[in-house]
Amino acid sequence: MTDPNADRPTSYPSEFEQALASWHEARLRLVTAPQGIAALVGTHWLTPGAEPVAVEGLEGTWRVEDGDIVGDDLTIEEGGEVLLGSRVLRHFRRDDEVALRVLDAEAASRASVAGIDAYMPDEAWVLTGRFEPADEGATIDVEEIDGYTETSTLAGTVTVTIGGDEVALIATGPLTGMQLVFADATSGTESYRFRFLKLRADGGAGPIEVDFNRAYLPPCAFADFYVCPLPPAQNRLTVPVRAGEKQVTRH
Repeated sequence: MTDPNADRPTSYPSEFEQALASWHEARLRLVTAPQGIAALVGTHWLTPGAEPVAVEGLEGTWRVEDGDIVGDDLTIEEGGEVLLGSRVLRHFRRDDEVALRVLDAEAASRASVAGIDAYMPDEAWVLTGRFEPADEGATIDVEEIDGYTETSTLAGTVTVTIGGDEVALIATGPLTGMQLVFADATSGTESYRFRFLKLRADGGAGPIEVDFNRAYLPPCAFADFYVCPLPPAQNRLTVPVRAGEKQVTRH
């Protein structure tokens, strides 16, 4: 006699697992969108006052004028972008430097992305830490992947226990969207060389949720020409964090 329950799943995803699955799907859509993260094909630095320069793949010449990027027949204001065929031309600023970024829907880096490998969801990696905000106006010098040192807003310190060790992690950015840049014992082997994690500390000092299941790969894992920040020394953990995104999988 045929068992009517033979083809039914023995268990269903929990609400926690469903939420993470939706988050991972949204991440993949963001990365592989026509002009998404994986579509970057160039970051071209432009020097104020210098002669206009040619940019590979684009017509005409380009220069910086009063902080704007000026081409032969268009201007891109700070924070703006322009759609040209399959490409997006985007204004990018780093401290006092300005660059023209080019994202192309036909980029090989975008076409090759098959998915994002991740660890299995694990509620044990939803930790409660303690947030200590920095003084108002505090900054920190952050080394970036291309060797440049950028001055960033220091949000504060997140103290959390990982693998039995209490660690104090540096967070940057606004309290409503702080960023942890960290490496751990899996970095460079099981996982990419470093990862990001977004946190919120709307209420200032006190307890804070640190869900490493939502650790994600930096843009430079998907395409060259990004200038991602590297982890500060105290964010380089000696214990493994087997949670969150691991690596880009490619065709």
